[in-house]
Amino acid sequence: MEAAPPSLAYLRRIWQVRWFWYSLVANDLQTRYRHSWLGIGWSLARPLGLTLIFCLVFGNLFDIPLRDYAPYVLVGLTVWQFIVEAATVGCRSFQTGAAYIRQHAVPLAIFPLRTALGAAFHLAVALGLGLLVTWLFHGFGKPAVLLTLVPSLLLLFFLGWSVATVCGLLQTHFPDTCYILELLLQFAFYLTPVIYRPTTLRGQERFSWLVDCNPLWSVVEMIRQPVVQGQPPALFHVAVSAAFVAAVTLLAILALRRLERTLVFWL
Repeated sequence: MEAAPPSLAYLRRIWQVRWFWYSLVANDLQTRYRHSWLGIGWSLARPLGLTLIFCLVFGNLFDIPLRDYAPYVLVGLTVWQFIVEAATVGCRSFQTGAAYIRQHAVPLAIFPLRTALGAAFHLAVALGLGLLVTWLFHGFGKPAVLLTLVPSLLLLFFLGWSVATVCGLLQTHFPDTCYILELLLQFAFYLTPVIYRPTTLRGQERFSWLVDCNPLWSVVEMIRQPVVQGQPPALFHVAVSAAFVAAVTLLAILALRRLERTLVFWL
């Protein structure tokens, strides 16, 4: 019987310890919301609160009706929050699991996976709110279009897992990574059409290229278009998102393969 390729064997090892990383995710969620009055409701507080603020400020500034702007911003912030959580919490994914890493020979990819699953839970809760708000304002003319969210969300999840892996490895070797990353993400937020429409920058020739060259815009639109506009994501956004996720995933795989055996000495 032929041996499985190393990549498949590694994935099989991750699956064999699924109850272990499942319990880690469950424990993280329980710890986060323990003794909290709102509990899981806090997953909605940030995107909903920011949506209200942006609607009051930028909605009036850009003269966009609330029924159009609120779903647009809420869904955009939901996707952006997932990316930010995967990156920032992922920075400490290996450090948080240091006690397990020192004692057990488990695949290290399960620790950023733990981060990505926790962020995915919050994404699901906030996206449910986004669907509800969109339905209240617009309804769903073609509910079948929402099925395109399934592959799009899978791509987004793998992006979060890969980003958490890369950021965790960087943080382990360079402890200032999380602080630098927070600044970069804040900068990227204003360069990505999350709270404003792409036409806002495209009207200015000096900044229009920032939209077309920004893969994060395609990632956000891949989720936002089926929900807010009721149409499948544009082929351009799917292609750019798939290429971007593939590149980040490949980087995560190569970096983890190179550093996995020695990572314990840096914890």
